[in-house]
Amino acid sequence: MTTNKKMLIITGAGLAIGLAEALLYYNLGRNSDTKEGFQFGIPKGAELGKTLGIVLATSLATALLSNGVESLLNKQQLQIV
Repeated sequence: MTTNKKMLIITGAGLAIGLAEALLYYNLGRNSDTKEGFQFGIPKGAELGKTLGIVLATSLATALLSNGVESLLNKQQLQIV
């Protein structure tokens, strides 16, 4: 598998999981002081943009870190042989 495909897969998976996690934390915070039942919501406007930006940045960082660790391990494996 090419490096670009791996980066795309890792970034996409990180984006999906990260966005789900961010929405969960957003809703937990939003519902923390209410006596009513839990209500799910999605942030609007600039807040949604900031959330997506942070999740995208961390997903890309995860993909780059994973790629770097894999390259380092492959180099070390070649030196051992």
